[in-house]
Amino acid sequence: MIQDNRSLGTVYIESNLSPLTRRYHAYSALALAIVLCATLLAFLLSRALQKQVSEPILALAETAKAISRDRDFTVRANKSSNDEVGALTDAFNGMLTEIHKLNTTLEQRVQERTSQLEAVNKELEAFSYSVSHDLRAPLRHIDGFVDMLRKSTNETITPSGLRYLDIISGSAKRMGMLIDDLLVFSRMGRAEMRHTIVKTDELVAECISEMAQDLQGRAIDWDIAPLPVVNGDRPMLKQVWVNLISNAVKYSRDRSPAKITIRSRDVGPREFEFSVQDNGAGFDMQYAGKLFGVFQRLHLNEEFEGTGIGLANVRRIILRHGGKTWAEGKLGEGAAFYFTLPKSNLS
Repeated sequence: MIQDNRSLGTVYIESNLSPLTRRYHAYSALALAIVLCATLLAFLLSRALQKQVSEPILALAETAKAISRDRDFTVRANKSSNDEVGALTDAFNGMLTEIHKLNTTLEQRVQERTSQLEAVNKELEAFSYSVSHDLRAPLRHIDGFVDMLRKSTNETITPSGLRYLDIISGSAKRMGMLIDDLLVFSRMGRAEMRHTIVKTDELVAECISEMAQDLQGRAIDWDIAPLPVVNGDRPMLKQVWVNLISNAVKYSRDRSPAKITIRSRDVGPREFEFSVQDNGAGFDMQYAGKLFGVFQRLHLNEEFEGTGIGLANVRRIILRHGGKTWAEGKLGEGAAFYFTLPKSNLS
């Protein structure tokens, strides 16, 4: 205490905090006890809830995994209660019952459809046999009798009559070619595929060699790049190359020299792309979608002979090999036909 710059004395205040400290410790112990009791209560509650809720749901999940793994739709989940989880289990088991019924019905329908397809295939085979024997004989008779009539009336028949006989004979021969091509088209869809390693270089050379008679007197500039080895049915792939190369030769016969280019391209890890290009008659791209259809032709028979089945055969064979086909062209400037083959199973 100071007055007029003089110290009069000093006042000391003394307090004992022990009661406050004891109260603080007591409150802390009480709070800790409450937290421990709450934790224990939560643990016991979670254990009880886990047994009533989590365990049935986990069991339901395990049942679903087992069904997905084994494809056994006769398995059922165990119902452990009548609450919401029990209702979920009932709904799950009901769904399994419906799936099992649908699966059984589907298997029966597949068996029925398979039997029907087998019957249709047998009918197609019978039809093919009828076509190859019953229809060819009358055509041979027509052609033969036309030839006999031509020889027997050679001196008396008029030029118009000879022209009529030529038309009849030509139509009969064309009908025979059409029947042959239809039989080939039908067989290509039903024939069993036998995959082997095919050396495309050798296959293309073989196809060109077999066309030697048709190539006589033709000036053709062949530009054939190295071609890869593929995996496929060799006879079917040979039919593809024969159709594409013969088309290139046919539609470029008015060119001298004709230029036919055969290429291959690696288009990624899964497939090869092949192409056959010529500088012949070409086609209008607006009709490109018709090229691979049966009986679809973009040129008159008087211009270029054919039945309109060759490219349909090409598409069917390539589709069976897992590839695709397409074409590009320009009228009067040539055409290019493309197809792909997968690289799978190469060794």
